[in-house]
Amino acid sequence: MVVVMVSLVSVLTGCSEKMTVNGVSNSSEPTTMQPTTSVTSSPSPVPTTPIATSTPQATASVKPSPAATPPSFSTSADAKKVIEARAQEVMSLLKEKNISKLAGLVHPQKGVQFSPYSYIHTATDIQVQGSNLATLWASSSLTHWGTFDGSGDPIDLTMPNYWAKFVYNANFAAAPQISYNSIIGKGNMINNVFSVYPTSSYITVEYHFPGFDPQYQGMDWTSLRLVFEYTGSQWYVVAIVHDQHTM
Repeated sequence: MVVVMVSLVSVLTGCSEKMTVNGVSNSSEPTTMQPTTSVTSSPSPVPTTPIATSTPQATASVKPSPAATPPSFSTSADAKKVIEARAQEVMSLLKEKNISKLAGLVHPQKGVQFSPYSYIHTATDIQVQGSNLATLWASSSLTHWGTFDGSGDPIDLTMPNYWAKFVYNANFAAAPQISYNSIIGKGNMINNVFSVYPTSSYITVEYHFPGFDPQYQGMDWTSLRLVFEYTGSQWYVVAIVHDQHTM
């Protein structure tokens, strides 16, 4: 009886315990599921300090290279240093009537203006582009170059004939007097070369003969003025102005 009671107690005690067989729980108690709590992470606070952004570096603007400026020609001596060689070059071409080479020394935009007398008529004096010089020289057609002093008759000549009378009417390459930005020959007609071509921007070179025959007492003087302008990187001829005694 005592043995039976002990065995019964053991059985009842074992039922209340969890038994593990081969490491697997055989407990009959239902597994209690813990409620799942959804955790939402709070967004990071917006920084109160502004976020630094990269500032674009200022790029230095590329300025076009300034146009080359000519050397000073504020005085006659300065002008001579600057232009003497170029003036002699142009004068040699005039003497030789080398139109093709002369064309290369004519101002590329303005061309060259021909004036038969000291007063330059900017509206009517013939102005020729360098590229057209050869065509005009070869043409047999008459060109109206202005009017003769005294008579007022039209100066209607071919270019070679105009050249002989109002360009190279004397051997100016051997002229006894040469001036730079100053006037030698003076007559009754107004000379406006420095009004049209001021010495602040142009250089005028005058080749002058004071006379040839003593009986005329200097009234047979003649001059040829070459006017130059600095453009780009060199001096170009912009005007060929003839002068002589006028009525």
